[in-house]
Amino acid sequence: MATFKQYKTKAGIFWEVFASISDATDGRPKRMHKRGFKTKKEAQLWTSNAQVSYKNQGYVSNNDITFEQLYAKWFKEEYQQQVKESTWAKTADIFRLHITPLLGSQQVKNITVALCQTIVHNWLKQGLKQYRRFRTYVISVFDFGVRMELITRNPMAKTSIPKQKAQQQAPKIEFYEKSELVHFLECAYDYDNPQAFMLFRLLAFTGMRRGEALALQWNDINFDADEITINKTQSLGENWHIVTQTPKTNSSYRTIAVDTKTVQYLHKWRMTQARRCFELGYNAKAAKQLVFANQDNQPLAPSMPDHWNRSICKRYDLRRIKIHAFRHTFCTLSFEAGASVNEVSKTLGHADLKITQQIYLHVTKKQKNEAASKLARYMDI
Repeated sequence: MATFKQYKTKAGIFWEVFASISDATDGRPKRMHKRGFKTKKEAQLWTSNAQVSYKNQGYVSNNDITFEQLYAKWFKEEYQQQVKESTWAKTADIFRLHITPLLGSQQVKNITVALCQTIVHNWLKQGLKQYRRFRTYVISVFDFGVRMELITRNPMAKTSIPKQKAQQQAPKIEFYEKSELVHFLECAYDYDNPQAFMLFRLLAFTGMRRGEALALQWNDINFDADEITINKTQSLGENWHIVTQTPKTNSSYRTIAVDTKTVQYLHKWRMTQARRCFELGYNAKAAKQLVFANQDNQPLAPSMPDHWNRSICKRYDLRRIKIHAFRHTFCTLSFEAGASVNEVSKTLGHADLKITQQIYLHVTKKQKNEAASKLARYMDI
């Protein structure tokens, strides 16, 4: 349904249209208003084209599309097909929290370079460390619109990236020293939760990521060869539900050697788990039985290791490090034990040597300091 009206301005007499188009997705009417037509026929033609465009595409062409409509189309038709669920779920949160509140309701034709530049500066001023990523996402949305000939320009692409005045410091590597790790594992064993102890022992002695450990199945462990194959990871998908998907990178696919004592602990935990499952009516010998599972024999919540970690450290008054820092601990202690950068990097499944080398440099600096102290004590002058 459309209503056409004439109106006068200093420039002359023009026509405007008020139209209501039914949305096929939810049945709600979409109200549109446009003015500036020289004739009624011109207004009627625009209305007819707009109705067809909205029916077929969900928006009105010729840059009348809003940023939120364009983003939804990019997300569904392109981005969601290219990345894992855990990745697109996080990206959707970024748009919901930081991008669509600023640009979503605006028509693309009204979004200027100056507005985009202001938004980028405000992200930086708010202390949002991922402001560069936000900018890249918006550029991708506009690029998609240009490629699909839905819009004609990309205002965000013309913005400059503001530089932070304060120089970024090298990231601090958090880990346990050898004595701290030994004490933590002793306390974890005494904590009377064999599953928690097994998880921390595995993280510390293999360097695997939390998601890789939580996705681990018993058929991934070769007890004869003392090896573990890592070929999947656990993460959070849409609406925070747990998903099991392919590893982080191609380098993350790997088979790692495990020390004999850790394998013995794994064997012991497997028997304990089987007994518990039998008591609860679950089949622990199923082909895809998880190494770590909740009371319903379902995937363990990613937050549970954090809960165990905090509880153990609080009970025994220990210095607490984050779960990912057990991976750094493995790396650090491996270097101190004499392992090479390449050996450790392959075990960790790093895509490149950057993080491995950062920890390696920290360890070698410590060893150099110890060497100087040993010489001073020996000379005693």
